[in-house]
Amino acid sequence: MATLEAEKIPLAVTDKSRGYIQSATFPLYKKEYKEWSKAPTLSSSGFCALEIGVVEKDSTMTVVGIRAFFKRKSGLSSRGIRAQDKSRGRFEGLLSRNINERLVEKKFPAIKSVVLGCDLHFDDVTAHYFIAGADTPTLAYEQGLRNGDVILKIDGQPVTPGNLFGFFLNIPGEVLRQFVVTRKEGEVSLPIRIFYLSPDAPRLGFHADRDPVTLKFKILKVSSGSPAEAVGLLPGDVLLKQNDFLLDSWKNYYHAILAQKDGEPQVFQIARGGKTLEKKITPAIPPRPS
Repeated sequence: MATLEAEKIPLAVTDKSRGYIQSATFPLYKKEYKEWSKAPTLSSSGFCALEIGVVEKDSTMTVVGIRAFFKRKSGLSSRGIRAQDKSRGRFEGLLSRNINERLVEKKFPAIKSVVLGCDLHFDDVTAHYFIAGADTPTLAYEQGLRNGDVILKIDGQPVTPGNLFGFFLNIPGEVLRQFVVTRKEGEVSLPIRIFYLSPDAPRLGFHADRDPVTLKFKILKVSSGSPAEAVGLLPGDVLLKQNDFLLDSWKNYYHAILAQKDGEPQVFQIARGGKTLEKKITPAIPPRPS
């Protein structure tokens, strides 16, 4: 219900005892309508209504079923045939993802600070989790995970919806887990490092990401009023080294972050405009939200 309200979808029926929600009819812009429904090319904007059912499958899994009904405001239709269109399934998929993210954040807030470098998606047919978003510049790819890998075991235990989050909680900064995945070539066993970056840890005040072509760490944003801004770091600067850590991999990048301490200067080597510069930045504890 909170997800629907955040999306400004009006509610008509909410029966918590039955696990049933029905939305009121709400309008969609033309672009949205064409994307979500199987509408003819010449159709204009339209309307949508939702039915949502929540069923506890067992003690470890709750299933959310979503049905979307679409009707054209105008467009191609013939006499006797109502201008209704079938769903493409994309709208329901996006909504279910938002519901899942909200539930996970509410039940396991620490998960937001866990870094694996990819997404885990559940396959209803096989009842297994599979890897998604493990692209070339990610930590997951760096460690051998590939998109489509099906996770069979972690640390020797079969992975289920009931125990999945246990492998990613209460991590003291860094942990090494043994993943067994299956792909076209067969089963593969991979040692995977998982990092926990505490939201209360000292920060430098910039956001960097790994360039998919050069695989260099490039600063994308420098926060206003941050230690990084104070010493003159700029978006586009390339990070080469932090103290004794050569920044040539995600593992080294996160090792350097975990080693940061409040008030302890961090010496960076950066590349800017064909020159190598040295910047000394002192991390600070981020202010708590009021």
